[in-house]
Amino acid sequence: MPRSPIAMIIALSATLFAAFTLNSGSSLQSSLLALRASSEGFAPIYTGIIMASYYSGFVGGIIWGASLVNRVGHIRTFAALASTGSAITLLHAVFVDPITWSLFRAMTGLCLSGLYLVVESWLNEQVDNNSRGAMMAAYMTVSLGGLALGQLMLNLSPISGFELFTLASVLLSLSLVPIALTRQPPPAAVSRERMKLRRLFTISPLGFIGAAGSGVFSGAIYGVGPVFAADLGLPTAEIATFMFFVILGGMVLQWPIGRASDMVPRQYVLIGLLLGLIITGLVPYAMPDVIRANLSLWGALLGVFTMPVYAISVAYVNDYLTPDDFVPASGALLIVYGGSAAFGPIVGSMFLDYFGPWGLPLLFSIVGCAMAIFAIYRAGFGRRITLEEQGTFVAVPRTTPMVTELSPLGDEIAADEEATAAQADEDNNNNDTSILTREISSPPKGH
Repeated sequence: MPRSPIAMIIALSATLFAAFTLNSGSSLQSSLLALRASSEGFAPIYTGIIMASYYSGFVGGIIWGASLVNRVGHIRTFAALASTGSAITLLHAVFVDPITWSLFRAMTGLCLSGLYLVVESWLNEQVDNNSRGAMMAAYMTVSLGGLALGQLMLNLSPISGFELFTLASVLLSLSLVPIALTRQPPPAAVSRERMKLRRLFTISPLGFIGAAGSGVFSGAIYGVGPVFAADLGLPTAEIATFMFFVILGGMVLQWPIGRASDMVPRQYVLIGLLLGLIITGLVPYAMPDVIRANLSLWGALLGVFTMPVYAISVAYVNDYLTPDDFVPASGALLIVYGGSAAFGPIVGSMFLDYFGPWGLPLLFSIVGCAMAIFAIYRAGFGRRITLEEQGTFVAVPRTTPMVTELSPLGDEIAADEEATAAQADEDNNNNDTSILTREISSPPKGH
């Protein structure tokens, strides 16, 4: 008898706790390193490279993580990566150097990508089709809640000390406890299939560009957003509040925006988001004092117009795919997102260095304008589908391809697999019947 969605969430609460601590620790570490690099006097470009290195490691985890999990198992992979990530976090406080930190950040991205893969594999293995929607909502809430809380933890100790590094390390270590003690059977092998980037672009140029632009936005926000706020003269407590509201803005309105994309063509929703981002990025130049006095509110608007872009882009691409291609396309989109996100901190730090603090909003406006022009062009001349042909929007974290199987899109994947299996069984039965008929109708040979 299938369990209710609430019972399923309770049963997997330990795994969700692991996801929460992972996101809290990684969020705290990201902003801490950006602020600490600035306070240590690192050149802005070095800060950008340090923060960008995380995404290069993250992409490496997407490419090679499945091979590691399938070779040594989920629990061993999680234990090894969580321990390594925890140790690396502490080493940041010991070796304060741009080159060393860049290597550490790349290793952190690789570890976290593998850790997310294990968590999402575990959730996907245990959830049934009746509970996918509720589980996905719970996972999104836990993930974004962890990211937001990690920002507020900046207030717990001075960024110049080692205490916050220790706290981030402890959070990563705690994520290991529920996985190591779980009584749930380990998941099956993880799929390594990915769609080629050229094919992805051919299927949906706008979805491809949307994922790439979303990567630039996220990389810039998480990589140099705290530095932007610090350059405006904000103390650490207000920087933490600013980053919290950026995440909160995207968290609260992502679902309503997604639902709107089910009722009107998605490319129009994407264009609306980009136009809103352009205005949000230019307003500080017209009213700098007003924005400075209400920076958290402005940050929430920034989150509203940037964070749903990836989920809308994924949904737009999926509208043009068969269920068999959802997971391979998800892997390709994450590689596009992660590769572009590596440019976000570098370009963002260059804009901050050249244009001053308001250079970061200017970067968002420029990238948003380029994307909006392309989206408008595709809306007029690209391939179109009707609203009836669109699938249902599902908000997805930017973590691993496995999250696509965890989401309600997995219902379509499962249904497609069942239909394929049923058709194969029917074909086999027909072949057996045909062979038996031929044997009965054919006269015996020989004697």
